[in-house]
Amino acid sequence: MENYEKYIEDVIENIKLLLNSEKDKTEETVLNFIKNDEKITKEIQKNKEFCAFEYLRTIFNFDNYSWICFLISVLNELESKNIDPIDKVSEIFFKDKSKSEFFNLSQNLSLNAFSLFLDKNKKIDKNIFDFVMSNGKADVSSREFSVYFPSKEKIIREKEAMNLYKVCKVSMQNIYFVINGEKGIGKKTLVKRTASILAKALIIVDIDKCLNSESNFSDIITTVLRQVRLMNGMVCFDGIELIKNRKRRLEFILKMAKNYSKNSFFISNEKIDLQLENFDQNIVWIKYPIKNLNNEQILKIWQSKIKNKNLEIEKLINLNEIAGTFRLTPGQINLASNLIFSEKILNGKITKKIIFNSIQKTVQANFGENAHLIKTENTWDDLIIPEQDKQMIIDICKQQKIKNIVFEKWKLEKRINYGRGLSFLFSGPPGTGKTMAAGIIANEMGLELYRADLSRIVSKYIGETEKNLSNLFDEAEKSNSILLFDETDALFSQRTSVKDAKDRGANLEISYLLQRMENHSGICIMTTNYIENIDKAFFRRISYVFHFPKPNKKDRKKIWENIFGANVPLDKNIDFDFISNFELSGGSIKNIVISACLKAAQTKSKVDMSHILKSVEYELKKQGYTPLKSDFAEYSYLL
Repeated sequence: MENYEKYIEDVIENIKLLLNSEKDKTEETVLNFIKNDEKITKEIQKNKEFCAFEYLRTIFNFDNYSWICFLISVLNELESKNIDPIDKVSEIFFKDKSKSEFFNLSQNLSLNAFSLFLDKNKKIDKNIFDFVMSNGKADVSSREFSVYFPSKEKIIREKEAMNLYKVCKVSMQNIYFVINGEKGIGKKTLVKRTASILAKALIIVDIDKCLNSESNFSDIITTVLRQVRLMNGMVCFDGIELIKNRKRRLEFILKMAKNYSKNSFFISNEKIDLQLENFDQNIVWIKYPIKNLNNEQILKIWQSKIKNKNLEIEKLINLNEIAGTFRLTPGQINLASNLIFSEKILNGKITKKIIFNSIQKTVQANFGENAHLIKTENTWDDLIIPEQDKQMIIDICKQQKIKNIVFEKWKLEKRINYGRGLSFLFSGPPGTGKTMAAGIIANEMGLELYRADLSRIVSKYIGETEKNLSNLFDEAEKSNSILLFDETDALFSQRTSVKDAKDRGANLEISYLLQRMENHSGICIMTTNYIENIDKAFFRRISYVFHFPKPNKKDRKKIWENIFGANVPLDKNIDFDFISNFELSGGSIKNIVISACLKAAQTKSKVDMSHILKSVEYELKKQGYTPLKSDFAEYSYLL
């Protein structure tokens, strides 16, 4: 703007006159400078427009000494001069003072200048120079920090933001808010919303990027805090836990922040105590842990993301079921919606499977060696168990998707403090479909299934098993995964009478497992071949128990036909009624089908009765039974 450019010219000309004055006329020149300065200020104020210089003078509360020092530093930058601003001001104003007064005044000026606008080389801070020269229009964001201006958008945590707002408005003291919660849970969103309600700009500092920056750490923090003061805003330090053991850096931030912002925020992914010994007693510390969102809040975020990206996924899947099944953080929902949007661009459409896969990619479960992912493409049609039991499991899965209505909307959670999760115990002989059923449930729910490695979880050291189980359940809840304890007889066996420390430890492990399962909010599936060995106390803590019997002839025929499917080239003379006479489990039939297919593929022929019966013979021998020729009746000649 023309008036602002004229203002800068007048200000710089005025400071030049002061600097070029003769030594014996200094007092007269200073008075002239002040008089001209007031005149220039009144002239720019007539226009009633924003003036970055005057705004800065007010925000930084410059006295005449600091103001002249500041203008000298601007002049140095504009005209590539090398005038020491502090020494020059001291020479002009403090030369007639006593040595002690000269030192004190010069020292105070130096502290003020370095705090507000000078860098360590006595040059004006680049961002402040850009701010005044662009009349406040310069982009002040950088790799290490981001600037956010007030917004009216309301999505989540409005109540929490209002609570923080009220504290900020009422308190007359500096407040340090320490906000902790898991990654992506909405800590920054809460701080941004609080700043917006206060009508304040907010600068969020990324501590991790500051630590890995080529710039000096303290220089970055100083620059940020000056920007906070420039914008009359607020500051938030993200990832403060990264310097909890770097005392000097932490102390620098804590001591500096109070001078630039009345309210400062420190956010961490873990619980942390930042209070230092003998620190400023006028600081009010408020610890504010962030709780998980409820289903209604999660649903609201999903709806907002889908609307913004024009994703019509509600035609494919019930959003309320997604919100109830996947307990995601706001950050994870944002990432999942971005992945779904990318799939829409690449494929031109979205499927239910794409939605589930996109959501699962955001979770990134990390069980280490304690559990392993199981993938299956099986469907309910592949599961051959009593129809009544199958239908009941299907209904349970449907109910699990809407359990949030019961616990949150109907407020049942206030009366039931634990046992909100879902646990299954599948019992039956090997190969009857217990593990397959677990995989189908996972597919139906859109969740990943992890099989716990009991050989790694159960430890001979007292207390170690409990620790491993705790980590397992914690990760399952965090990643929205289903836990599968396969063949759990060893871990869940009946408690013994206490004869020694080993017995006592084993009983404690079982008791801990029972308690942890009851408090688990997710889905847990256990299988056993010997239900009679399971501790009776265990049953009341299990939601559902199903017995998987050996398949009868009719079921075996269905299993044979399902496993072969439509794509395997079969000889037209395959006698499914005959091969269904062999009393085999589904698991054994699967092994036989694989073996028969490999035999046929080796000879580049269709799968025929000889391939199948030779594989049946081997499977029976493997199980300890030596078949007779009579067992194969009219087909014995094929062996």
